[in-house]
Amino acid sequence: MCGTGESNKLGVGDTRDRETPECVESLRDVPVVHVACGKYHTAVISESGDVYAWGLESSGQLGLGSSRTKAITPQKVEALCGLGVTQLSCGMYHTLALTDKGEVYSFGFGGSWFNGSGGLGLGGYTQQDAPVKLDAFGPADVASEGVAAASVSAGGYHSVVRDTEGGVWTFGRGEWGRLGHGDASDCLVPTRVEAPSRALQAATQGVLVAQAGEGHTGVLGADGITYTWGRNEHWQLGYEVSGLLNSGQSFDAQQEPQAVPIGIEDIDEGFSTTNLPRASMFACGEQGSAAVLEDGSIYAWGMQRFFVPTIVPGSKEIGHEIASMQLGATHLALLTHSGKVFSFGSGTALALPKAHRKPWELTEVTAHSLQDKQVLSMACGPHSTGFIVADAV
Repeated sequence: MCGTGESNKLGVGDTRDRETPECVESLRDVPVVHVACGKYHTAVISESGDVYAWGLESSGQLGLGSSRTKAITPQKVEALCGLGVTQLSCGMYHTLALTDKGEVYSFGFGGSWFNGSGGLGLGGYTQQDAPVKLDAFGPADVASEGVAAASVSAGGYHSVVRDTEGGVWTFGRGEWGRLGHGDASDCLVPTRVEAPSRALQAATQGVLVAQAGEGHTGVLGADGITYTWGRNEHWQLGYEVSGLLNSGQSFDAQQEPQAVPIGIEDIDEGFSTTNLPRASMFACGEQGSAAVLEDGSIYAWGMQRFFVPTIVPGSKEIGHEIASMQLGATHLALLTHSGKVFSFGSGTALALPKAHRKPWELTEVTAHSLQDKQVLSMACGPHSTGFIVADAV
């Protein structure tokens, strides 16, 4: 793990920042297959199916069923053991877990009557200190269990679930239209995003990737087009929004899915999705979004730096080699098929020593702690990055 260390979210026993990746010692002998990084907490899945979590527990987001405020090092989430958990997503104050049966469990901050929903999708505002199953998702062959989920993503105060048919479901706080239902209303239970026009059908009926940022949401449609909606204060939507009346106030936000004009230089004249370049990979972060195009180029937008989709310098040289792309608040991490890691952006989570850090330049990560190691996968939180590594053969 590397990045900022507040709330013990790095799991290394203290709250100091780590500029380069440091091993989480208590998991050194536990084979890990999945890692998820949130703003203040982190969780992993072991090869045996056990789930471990650590960091801030102020709202029950670790699922430990206790009132403790922090778990300094990884703690086993007993309530999830044996359920066949295959994916985790850590939001700001809540967590989602996906099982091999297509079930979804949520826990953490439930919201309040004053602040609105918290993203659990359980029909109320109650905080959950232990995982609770959402009735909307389950095995596809059992009608009473609803639809089977294929992926989960926890944002600031909302959640996004993609089902096995490519449908997108959102729930939680609706402020700024981040749920994509055409208004700013909260949804206390999972609700499918319905496209208002034929141009968006590929985004809501055939989605390949669906992820939540802090205040926005983004998807990659089966047509290779990226769509975003929600808040735009960090330019994370990739296009300009104006004149929206949202909850009685004027916000720079989009309430329904809209195609991102990647590669369009003059959008004042309008554009057609048929003319947009196709993307093969997409990611949402806390304050931005990014896409890998079919030609290997990488475009990023938001992060309080890029008002429109902007090509990452040097990305075409490695674009076709990318196996995984992850996005934090102000950093982008790339893993190639050969196991090389590159980072782009700013901050400690770049996994680069400060003396070697080149803000907003694509740089290969050659940390000493990763030498003689094979990077298998990785994940980004807003200000942290987690790596799963094995001894090189």
